[in-house]
Amino acid sequence: MTRLTGSCYCGAVKYALAADPIFVHACWCRDCQIQTGGPMALNAIIEASNVEILTAPPVADDMATDSGRPHLIHRCPTCKTAVWSDYGARTTILFVRALTLDDPSAIRPDVHIYIRSKPPFVAIPDDGVPVFEDYYNPKEIWPAEAAARWKAATATASAPTERT
Repeated sequence: MTRLTGSCYCGAVKYALAADPIFVHACWCRDCQIQTGGPMALNAIIEASNVEILTAPPVADDMATDSGRPHLIHRCPTCKTAVWSDYGARTTILFVRALTLDDPSAIRPDVHIYIRSKPPFVAIPDDGVPVFEDYYNPKEIWPAEAAARWKAATATASAPTERT
């Protein structure tokens, strides 16, 4: 794995990924559209223990969701860029906003979800990546290694590490 780094718009929050993502969602839901101001969010699911904070930590904002489940968006306290999310108050799994990576082309989606909300003028490439109107069953799609990493991460408590 190549060490991937990323930051917010102003550079006050910088981070590094110490492992490849578990799985990557291209999420086209209305929540992601409204929160990002774009057609979708590219979320790299990764263990919090594999996210290293290199500078100032982001600040968590509690957001309302269609599902009613807890959703914390971690933002730069200065420029307010969303760098990752914590869905469901798990704390051990983060959804890193992959478009904040220094090289966003280093990560590609493993799945497109909630395409029912995709703007009609946006085309999803026909490149073999599974596409779902809503969510999907991870047991049917995730590789065994991804499922094992998720299970291990959600069985323990951890948070991103700050570099000292």
